[in-house]
Amino acid sequence: MKRKDNIYKLYQAQIRDKDTAVTEFMANTLAKTQSMFAYEGLPDSIPQKELERLLQTTGNAFVTSVDGILYALSGGKGGEPDVYGRATLYTVANPALKLSKTYDIQKDGVLIENDSNGESLLPLIGRYAVLHTDGLISLNTASILTRITMLISASDDKTKQSAEEFLCKIENGEFSIIGENAFFKGVNMQTAPTTNSVYITQLIELIQYYKASMYNELGLNANYNMKRERLNLGEVSMNVDVLLPYVDNMLKERQNAVEKINEMFDTEISVKLDSSWGLERDNYNALAADLETAKENPDPTDEPDPTEETQETTGTDGNDTETTETETEQTETTETEETKETDGNDTETEQTEETEENKDDKQ
Repeated sequence: MKRKDNIYKLYQAQIRDKDTAVTEFMANTLAKTQSMFAYEGLPDSIPQKELERLLQTTGNAFVTSVDGILYALSGGKGGEPDVYGRATLYTVANPALKLSKTYDIQKDGVLIENDSNGESLLPLIGRYAVLHTDGLISLNTASILTRITMLISASDDKTKQSAEEFLCKIENGEFSIIGENAFFKGVNMQTAPTTNSVYITQLIELIQYYKASMYNELGLNANYNMKRERLNLGEVSMNVDVLLPYVDNMLKERQNAVEKINEMFDTEISVKLDSSWGLERDNYNALAADLETAKENPDPTDEPDPTEETQETTGTDGNDTETTETETEQTETTETEETKETDGNDTETEQTEETEENKDDKQ
């Protein structure tokens, strides 16, 4: 670490060397999953860190007594399968204990499995480690290419040397002056495309999606939504239902094994979810309790809104008003007709009076 010229190359391998990058990613993730469970009552001969390391990296561990002391041992399953195709024997070779023995799984100890399939976390973490490494290499390449704002081509060696000296002085923070016109005539510059920034944004979103998907499978609510505006509650909690099934499966396997160990070796061991996984379980239980309470005690605000009835009444009044207007029009029409009839009678009366006056004149 004292030689500064090697530091960059040393840690550059964390990105560009795929094997190194994948190994370190997996080691970092396994360090986080060490906090997934909390044990109580474990004997000193079975450290929680070593027990979880065996379960998460090999998929199983066999707890048995060796010279009166309980150990969690690593080995291989085998023997003639039972009626369900499960192994019946467990072979252990432990140089530290000078132990090489085949145990009967049903009688000599308790087999603890990481999940119901007996699989470790390595396939899950390794898959995302490869995806993350490829995405990180692409992001690193794209970010380096953003330094190329222009491409310079020279027609001869002298012009090329002049261009290199010019760029070196600019890089060192010095002002540089070009003293020959031949430099401009012999140098051609092309502007690099500016779409690289779009690729960088997409790569960042892709890497974030990979990491969030892995944490979601491991039971942690990691957000991969890269929206620029704020997220609503539905978007934040939309994947809560898929977080806990796999974690619950691992917890159930451990609890069943612990019960058998307590019964066989007279211990008082217990296990539960811890750290962020425990908080996720508590939040889920609280949410389920709230939903159950809401079903049993409906909210009074869910009853029909009296405002709607008022609106319906108002609509009826509107119809009445229309009816009144229609009746008014009919009344006006009737009065008009009566007036016309009256006018007609008056006319006939006037004509009759004129006729009578004519008769008198003739006489």
